[in-house]
Amino acid sequence: MNKRSLVASLVFLALAFVGVVHTVADFAYGTGLSGIGIPVVAVALVGLLVVNR
Repeated sequence: MNKRSLVASLVFLALAFVGVVHTVADFAYGTGLSGIGIPVVAVALVGLLVVNR
């Protein structure tokens, strides 16, 4: 794994973490952020799959 793919993987992992936090916040507190959180997690996971092919 080169440095560029490592950095991209870490960015997508951070993005997935943000999406999970938004989704959990919606379920716990009713903030309405799951509409943002779930697609962000999906995009981050697809990005991880593409980068680490």
